[in-house]
Parts: sequence; C-alpha cells; structure tokens
Amino acid sequence: MGGGAADQGQSCADPPSEPAVLEQRHHSHPPRVLLPRHGLRPESSSLPIPDEILAEIFLRLSTPTDLIRASGACASFRRVAAGRSFVRRFRKLHHPPLLGFLDERGVFLPALPPYPSAPADIAADFSFSFLPAPARDWVVRDSRDGRVLLDRTCPLLKIPFREMVVCDPLHRRFLLLPPIPDDLAATVEDPILTDTSSSEAFLIPRCEDDEEETSFRAIWMSQCQTKLFAFVFSSNTGQWRAVPSRSWNDLLAGLLPIGSAIFYHRECLYGCFYWRTGRSMEMKMLVLDTGMMEFSIVEPLHEFRYSLDVATVEAGKGRLGMFVLADAMCNLSYSTRQNDGGGSSTQWQMEQTVSLGSGYLFSIIGTAERYLFLYRWQSSVSDFRVFAVDIKTFQLQQVCHVPKLCKLDAYINFPPSVLSLPTISSGVENEAEETLEQGCAPSSSA
Repeated sequence: MGGGAADQGQSCADPPSEPAVLEQRHHSHPPRVLLPRHGLRPESSSLPIPDEILAEIFLRLSTPTDLIRASGACASFRRVAAGRSFVRRFRKLHHPPLLGFLDERGVFLPALPPYPSAPADIAADFSFSFLPAPARDWVVRDSRDGRVLLDRTCPLLKIPFREMVVCDPLHRRFLLLPPIPDDLAATVEDPILTDTSSSEAFLIPRCEDDEEETSFRAIWMSQCQTKLFAFVFSSNTGQWRAVPSRSWNDLLAGLLPIGSAIFYHRECLYGCFYWRTGRSMEMKMLVLDTGMMEFSIVEPLHEFRYSLDVATVEAGKGRLGMFVLADAMCNLSYSTRQNDGGGSSTQWQMEQTVSLGSGYLFSIIGTAERYLFLYRWQSSVSDFRVFAVDIKTFQLQQVCHVPKLCKLDAYINFPPSVLSLPTISSGVENEAEETLEQGCAPSSSA
C-alpha cells in the first residue's frame, strides 16, 4: 500500500507529457484521466491544415467578402486564397458582383450602400489615364468580364474605322488593338456616314470552359448601304479576321437602310447577339452566332412584337426570359419560354410580376450577367436613379444615382483583392516580366 501511495503521489506531482493518461489500477473503478498541466497544448492542435482542405473550405464561403476576410487571418490562408488555380475555381462557383456603371465618357458611377456589392474603395483607374494620350478622347463602347472596350477617332484611319483599345482598369493594363488590315477594310462598301450608330464595337463573352482567363475577342461591325460587315479580333492570335458578310437583299428581302442603321438594342443570349429593328411595322431580329460566326434573321418574339420597353434574358436550361414594363410602367412582368430559335409557335408563360411602386417613371436600360437594369425618375424632379432586378430572385434594389439619362455599361467584376487576376493578354505569355507586349502598358498599382 505504501508503494502504491508513493506511486500515486509521484504520478500527481510529475504527470507525463502526453495529453492524457488512462490509469486503471482496479478493475472495479473506471479509468482515471490525467489532464496535461495548464499551459501545455496537445501536440495534435499544432498540426497545420493541408492546403487542399483549406481550399475546399474556402470554396464553400458564401461571398467574396468572406474569403477576403478569411485570407487576412494568416499568411498560409492568404497563400491558398491567392493561388491562381484556387481563384479560377472560386470565380467559376461565385457570380462576380456589380461594382457600378460606366457612361460613354468613362465616368464611373459606383454602386452605393446599402447595395450589397457597393465597394468601400476601388483601387482602380476609371479615368483611363493610363491609356494613350489624350485619355479624354476615348469613348466607352462595351464592358464585359471585367474588361472595357473603348474607341476614338484617328486621323490615320478612314471613316468609319476607329482606333480601339481593350483595358483592365483594376490593374491598369491595356491592349491597343491593331488597325483592321487594309485588305479587309477595302471590302467595306458604301458605309453609312450620317449616323454613328451604323457601326459599333463590342466584346464577346468569355466561354465558361475557357481556362485562359486573360484571352478575349472583340467585334467591329458596320451596317452599310448594301451589306452587313463585321470583323473579329482574337487576343490569342493578335489578328483580325472577317466574318462572312451578308447583303441586305439576302437577309431582309427589300428592307434596306435609308441613311441610318436598321438594327439597334444589342442583347447577348446563349452565345448569340440579337438586335431589334426600330421599324415596328417590319419588325425583324438580327442574330450573330459567335460560335459559328454567322449572321441570320429571325422573326421577333411574337407576343411582344410592338413593345418598346422590353428586355430578353437567359432564364437557364436553354430557356428565354422576357421582361416587359406594363401597367403604365408600374409593374414589370416576367415570362419564359423554350428557346426554339425565335419562332412564335411556343407561347410564353407568365412567371412573375415585380411591383415598381407608383409616383415614378421607369425605363429599361438593359441587361448584364444576372441583372436587369432600370432607370427611375420623377417627371417634375431631375433625380435619376438606377435600379437592378436580380433575374434569379426578382429582388429590386437601388444601385446608384446618375446625373442624367445616358447610355450605361455595367461594370461587373471581382474587386481588386486576392480574387482579382489580370484580365488582358497580348497573346504572348511572359509571366516572369508580367508586362504586356507592344501596345500594352506594364502592370502597376492604381
């Protein structure tokens, strides 16, 4: 018994270094757990979490803001969150937020609180001062996938051709597009010069399966007196190529331009661009399939043939969605139908009605990603505001104020942080230098 007491005293006075020891001296009593002394942590608690497990945890965070906060906890968290492969995976699973709008002159109108994605501070240059001078001459033509397409007149180029540039304002990078080659430009016949809307430039959406996030394609298109011309630029090749031109006689059989363009209101659905004609009595829709790079004409959506405030969206699973301002612009109706190529055989099914309230005037601006954008104002007050409708939830939220009604391009991108990657490529990889080739500005902070 003495020996047992001595042994027990020794065990209590000098416990082992293991996290816990099970002591069972008599079968009639349960085992006794000896805890480590205060201040000693179990060895297993210091084991690092493997990077692959951290990545899976971070992918399940609800918002980019949550990821940014988590990445600031320690250096190892930030290393995982900033990895290029992880960023690509995260961006595929999470929709980029709406950060604001750009007007034609490049004025940035940020989303304002309480809008969920209102940025506290964007370290970006939306004045485009990093573009070839004078920066004030550049006009915004399109914004897509975090890139902005601008153009300006150039004395070295014949009308209707213009100098074009694609840039990333978050990283102050740009690519000055080469002029359309003379042999291609010479094919453009009888351009309509009296209306600047007869030619336009825009970006093609990036394919979801495209692993190269820095590549892009841009299109220049002109509606001329006898034909429709278009050229496409690829950053992968650094070259322009022609899209097969189509004559108006082939496309429209008698509906010819008279001093101005026929088609307006460009929309992008399932990899195709759609234009509607402003001539309601002869309503047609022009389609450009960016996969086949072919133009065609389809009949308009029959139920809304003569609607002016209307927008078509991707409803998912190959379906088309249609928003229409109705009831004296107090309600926004939403209908869907299967995408059958634009015919009128399938009836539209009403899905939702969004109440816009009374006392205000609304008009549809356009769509981008998963949003429908509306102007709201009062007839007696110059107070213009932009509202967004989430196509998935139908939630209506105010985004920002605007000084006047004007053309707006939504700027949708992940903010400059661990989620942000350079989005401009010259087509020549040079990661060591991280500097774009001829015509591009080197990467720098805003």
